Amino acid sequence: MSEAFTERRLVTVIAEAVLEERLLADLRRWGVGGLTLVRAEGDPFGSRVGDVAGAFLRIECIASEAVAERVLTGLAQSYLPRFKVVAFDHPVRVVRAAKYP
Repeated sequence: MSEAFTERRLVTVIAEAVLEERLLADLRRWGVGGLTLVRAEGDPFGSRVGDVAGAFLRIECIASEAVAERVLTGLAQSYLPRFKVVAFDHPVRVVRAAKYP
């Protein structure tokens, strides 16, 4: 018997690597339970590519709509005006919805 799918939000954050500790603490404070973090390279901001390999982070988490809203609002207020941060979300279907509050 298969489990039913439940809709959640996949939140993606691309940010300067120097923000790692602060950003992870804020994500936890905003209600994120689990996440995936990888070092990223590229030119996500239309400026020159950073001189340091892995100068950016890509963080992804699956969360409820309420948590996703808190994350995006918190980023918009605390990070976007001052730092190189891109954030977006989109709907995903998950199995075991209880794992993603």
